[in-house]
Amino acid sequence: MENCGLGWENRVLDAALTASAQASALPVENLRNQQGAASLGWRVPGTAATLTISHPPAGPWRAFGLFRTNLTAGASMTVTVLSGGNTVWQGTAQAVANGQILLVAPMAVTGDTATIQITDNGNPDGFLSIPLAYAGPIWQPVRNYSTESTADRTLGQDSVTTLGGAEFVSARWYQRKLSIAHQSYGDADAVVLDRILRVAATGQNILFLPDPSATPAGLAAKALFGRLSGAELSNPFGNADRHSLPLTLTERL
Repeated sequence: MENCGLGWENRVLDAALTASAQASALPVENLRNQQGAASLGWRVPGTAATLTISHPPAGPWRAFGLFRTNLTAGASMTVTVLSGGNTVWQGTAQAVANGQILLVAPMAVTGDTATIQITDNGNPDGFLSIPLAYAGPIWQPVRNYSTESTADRTLGQDSVTTLGGAEFVSARWYQRKLSIAHQSYGDADAVVLDRILRVAATGQNILFLPDPSATPAGLAAKALFGRLSGAELSNPFGNADRHSLPLTLTERL
């Protein structure tokens, strides 16, 4: 198990994006949008496509994910990182949960281009909907988060109760939420966290990986991509190099 990771330097937002296929009204450039609505994302006619993310000069890459998608359990994602046209790392994920699929390299790899090949031949929609994506490095604190951390959810639903007590519920959305407790950030960690929170304050989505070394199935089940906010920075252990900074991460819909 590794310490948790935060992905905040999303190359999808500042790289050159190209796609093997796209709907004219929903082009691949829509991945720069921070909203997770299908009507604002990238749509692929058919059930296979390749996304190319070109970001020279060569830099670090480690985590890759697609979020708020319509991918089915039979979907797969193959990621290739290249440097100067040569492959430096390749991996495949075949696990979808919560509408997302993720792949994390065992360690950071250096490259100038990443390609993400998506295949979902059994998708009953006949198209692929990809509203959000992350590709880039992750930052890990020196020490891991606390077991006091909790997971919650916010429900979007309309409920009507009849005079007889019968309840009729119309479900609209299900939004996951994490409260990340951490009491052992070092001084250097606190500096990076301040930079991350400044980026998050602009509305940019942040990726949280509880365990970057988890299997693709574990990553898809537990990772969350959304709005990050933080509480006050405190020193619960006096002069020791240990700082507390609770974080709240809410899934982007």
